Amino acid sequence: MRIVRLDDGGTTRLILRGELDLDTGDMFQDQVARALADRPGELVVDIGGLTFCDSSGIDVLIGAQQAAGRAGIGFRTTMPRGIVLRSLTVTGVLPFLIGPGSDREPAGGRP
Repeated sequence: MRIVRLDDGGTTRLILRGELDLDTGDMFQDQVARALADRPGELVVDIGGLTFCDSSGIDVLIGAQQAAGRAGIGFRTTMPRGIVLRSLTVTGVLPFLIGPGSDREPAGGRP
């Protein structure tokens, strides 16, 4: 997996590419911890580039959201699509991770 970090004012964006799973979850958690240590107003995780996300990947996304909440930092994911969107929908966590008004797969996309 590849993670790109962009800082823009009070928002830190982590852009994920590849697979978020048992093998890559620690890398994501490390990047989240570093981002939260810098105290942004909001942490946005762009998951549009994920090609796979298993249950351990979903777990680290939820863990990141909880860590941000404990730190008083806003958190949301953006751009879920394809099999990742379907996994988040089927497990019921999609509404909790994307937040209100977040970007989703374009109309006609398959959940």
